[in-house]
Amino acid sequence: MIDCPEAVRRMWSYLERALEPTPTDELETHLDTCQRCCGELEFNRHLRAMVAEHEGAPNVPHEVRARVDALLAGDGKGGRA
Repeated sequence: MIDCPEAVRRMWSYLERALEPTPTDELETHLDTCQRCCGELEFNRHLRAMVAEHEGAPNVPHEVRARVDALLAGDGKGGRA
């Protein structure tokens, strides 16, 4: 089973339906047992919905999204190089 930091790293791709079947299954298995990550997923869904409501909102570059995911996962890779 994957851990919480890995689950958080996969969430944006999961919400975009961009994960392969095995990583999706692993994430969904984790979500079945982890209340904290379920909360993270709901927060991300809500955030995406809020951003989508704003017409002309810019797309978030992959690099920025990766840094935000890293910060949320607490792996220390979200800071400046």
